[in-house]
Amino acid sequence: MMKDLILAVDIGTTNVKCVLARRDMTVLSEATSEYKTHSYGIACFEQDHQDWWKHTVIVIRKALGKAGAPGSDVAAIAVSSQAPTMLPVKKDGTSTHPALIWMDRRCDEQCALMEERMGEGRVYQITGNSSDPFYTFGKLLWFKEHYPREFENTHSILQCNGYINYCLTGEMTIDRAHACLSQCYDVHKGDWSDEILSAFGVDRAIMPRILDCDQVIGTVHATAARETGLSEGALVLGGTVDSAAAVLEGGLTQDGLGIEMSGTSSVLLVGSEAIHTSPNLTYMCSAVPNQHLLLGCMSCTGGALKWYRDNIYSDRSADCYNAMNREILRDCPNPASVVFLPYLSGERAPIWDTHAKGAFIGLKVGTTQGEMLRAMQEGAAFALMDNMREVMAAGAKIDTLRAVGGSTNSDVWMRIKASVTNRPIEIPKTSLGAPGGLLAMLATRVGEFSSIPEACNALVKIDRVVEPVTAWVEWYKEQFAAFRQYYQQLKAGFAHADAMRQKYNFDGATE
Repeated sequence: MMKDLILAVDIGTTNVKCVLARRDMTVLSEATSEYKTHSYGIACFEQDHQDWWKHTVIVIRKALGKAGAPGSDVAAIAVSSQAPTMLPVKKDGTSTHPALIWMDRRCDEQCALMEERMGEGRVYQITGNSSDPFYTFGKLLWFKEHYPREFENTHSILQCNGYINYCLTGEMTIDRAHACLSQCYDVHKGDWSDEILSAFGVDRAIMPRILDCDQVIGTVHATAARETGLSEGALVLGGTVDSAAAVLEGGLTQDGLGIEMSGTSSVLLVGSEAIHTSPNLTYMCSAVPNQHLLLGCMSCTGGALKWYRDNIYSDRSADCYNAMNREILRDCPNPASVVFLPYLSGERAPIWDTHAKGAFIGLKVGTTQGEMLRAMQEGAAFALMDNMREVMAAGAKIDTLRAVGGSTNSDVWMRIKASVTNRPIEIPKTSLGAPGGLLAMLATRVGEFSSIPEACNALVKIDRVVEPVTAWVEWYKEQFAAFRQYYQQLKAGFAHADAMRQKYNFDGATE
């Protein structure tokens, strides 16, 4: 009897999400489960890899239970995840240090050393990405320097989805998209860079086997089957980065399409058949064979609103974000005079500044909470525009702009983004995020479609198009220039603030 179901799992920054569907991508059930990020001082963000597996088990069992489906009906599984991460593990899968997630930026010194030892720009020439704490290799060098004994006991460096795939199959691997974010992968040769690894005394053997995103790693083994409720023998694919999966759901399989994926962080992804790189952006291969992606990765967009909800806002119910939108429409229906810099976790593209901070500029006695909330949404839109400028400067085209993810649920936020970028934004009807793209990969693998682009075309249905508000466009053009200027004026002060915190050691461990 043919197994009829496919299962997509995404390991996000704050939760694990699972979607169970039929082979034709008809969704049967969804499940999520949250876990903690631990922060220790400035720019230090870690997660417990065991939490990833614990909550993966929870969501798989929830999804199967909601659908009333036996695990034996699942034909194939694919996992995507936040990226990149540095998880050092022993041969038995136990960690030698907690996972340093993408938000962790404690390895500035190691990244500077990479440029010094390799020669300025050489890392960028090899990897397509400039040296930065965002990527895996700087984190690895920090670990090697500060925990030499633990480094010596490390068998492999895994990503989030790589660890889940290990738990499912017993195989330690990395998908090609995650490899592109390692900072030690030669994008021109499609393999680990011996030049970079040997320059820093890192044995090539510590880097896992590279697989294509849609390639089969292996099958679910007995232990994983008992824990998850799945059956032995289900196929497990290589998987991919969460953003690379999410944009498949948005139909990013051809040149000229740009997709903004919004969540805790946001990413602008633009596809092309040729490799385009920029020192201020991120290069990554697509989950679609022979396609390349140029990314503008922003660290804390939706996360800024979550911070406001958790620390200031009075409504913390499930409806709180809708309540925020109602407050904006009531108290600040037109552009805010306040400017917000959305750099609560430092920032990645295009400024790449570990020390950048969030800031409200222009507060006055009459400022309302609605205006502050709108300014936060506008700040995220300005960050998007900042990255769009960089993408086009690198030679990639953005003929059409689409949006997927949490911000698409807010009409006012989408009108702000359309007005800041001064272009229509298409919003697909369904927005499962990364699991949606994984379903396209899975449906192709089990033979329902002949290619991933064909599956994506079947998946994508445009729900609505949000047009710019004409009266806002010129205001936002000037306000965007002010947004960029304010950051430049405050940049030195942000770095000084961190230096002061370190000097007086006021940062204790928090969760």
